Amino acid sequence: MIKRIVKAHKPIAAFMLMWALSVGQGLTGQSVVVEVEENIRSSENGTVLGRMNKGGEFQLIASGEGWMQINLQGWVWEASLQSIDRGGFDLMVSSTIGENIRDEPQGTIIGRLEDGTLLKSVEKITGWIRVERKVWIWAQSVDVQGIDVSSKEETLGIGQDETEWLTVGNNGLPVLNIPNGDTLLQALPRSSLEVLARQGNWAQVTINGWVWAPETSQDLLELPLVVDVQIADIADRGKELQGRLLQWDLQFISVEEADGIRSDFYQNETFLLTKLANSEDDFVYVTFSEGLEEELTLLTPLDYVRVVGRLRTASEKLTEAPILELISLERVTYRNQ
Repeated sequence: MIKRIVKAHKPIAAFMLMWALSVGQGLTGQSVVVEVEENIRSSENGTVLGRMNKGGEFQLIASGEGWMQINLQGWVWEASLQSIDRGGFDLMVSSTIGENIRDEPQGTIIGRLEDGTLLKSVEKITGWIRVERKVWIWAQSVDVQGIDVSSKEETLGIGQDETEWLTVGNNGLPVLNIPNGDTLLQALPRSSLEVLARQGNWAQVTINGWVWAPETSQDLLELPLVVDVQIADIADRGKELQGRLLQWDLQFISVEEADGIRSDFYQNETFLLTKLANSEDDFVYVTFSEGLEEELTLLTPLDYVRVVGRLRTASEKLTEAPILELISLERVTYRNQ
């Protein structure tokens, strides 16, 4: 799905930023009314968390160039939420089709949240939980205390042009270095990409994101692969190793699916159950993306594999086993085979 968003011309971008900030500073805490149905995002033009209906009223927190941050609050059906402890959030939407958010239990639907959206709990009654989260919304789609942002731009005589955004579907999207070229990365479902240019059926896009790189490192090449670290050391070195690439020789056991009680996994996330080679007690969970499913079906129980993965969790709450996000995997002939 492609969505077009109107943004100010670059020559007046700085002016617009100053104006937006002054509006935000002057009206922080005031009500924001959604004028048209619009996406809500984790950051300015970040991941889509859901969609708000026209007429929803929220509290203004801050604003940036073309965006406003609001405090989203509402009630969600408890059965569609999963308890979790991640990044300061304690709930996650677990329904694969998303879930409505309402102004009160069984009340008016003010929007819909995407599957996987993280939330904070505020209040709970039988069957319902009141949740909140700070989210961002496109400023032209809201009215702040009677100030319509789009009308304000017209009053100031600000010209407009069209910026095209590509919203990735539920299956993700490979990003190539050139048309029909090599895959650089896989864009996650519901992420947004800015279109810079078009060539036939191809779109050149730009991606804003973060990579794990400690301040002590001048270059990612200075971050060596951590090889064969002891499981017993992982918990003590959790902060040091979080996000690092680890390599282990593992013995594959089975492919499993996470259930609701495993809060360090996404709902129904698929993972490899493995254990360290020549170990009976040291288990490692290895999550993987959809693009690797076919390759992994070729594994048979008790195969030995050399895995490189990014450490997601040093100690899973239920079993205290580490969780890796798979980067690469190869079969190996282990020395004791």
